[in-house]
Amino acid sequence: MTFTNENFHSLCDKLAKKDKQLRSVVQQYGYPPMWTRSASFQTLIHIILEQQVSLASARAALNKLSERIGTVTPRKVLTLSDGELRACYFSRQKTVYARCLANAIVSRQVNLKTLSSQEDAEIR
Repeated sequence: MTFTNENFHSLCDKLAKKDKQLRSVVQQYGYPPMWTRSASFQTLIHIILEQQVSLASARAALNKLSERIGTVTPRKVLTLSDGELRACYFSRQKTVYARCLANAIVSRQVNLKTLSSQEDAEIR
């Protein structure tokens, strides 16, 4: 299921029908904003960093990483030591995830250009 500007509200409605709490939120506050991001390695790293922390904390970590290496690419991330990633506010687990993703892209196990056209089962 891919969210687009065209189908966003109808997909939110479908999800709200299945989830009582989401339905309550949509009824009380309306639809959430549709966030769009570039389909890039940097975006995936940003999403990893956002897990279980505030959006501000994740942004600070991404900014720190960008200050250290410039454009965030798989090859550049792989040049950093665990300590250097920790200095960019990466937890031990997020370091593992970032390295795994970077390695998968560098080794061509994952192709970001074709990812959005693949079925969920293929990606898993």
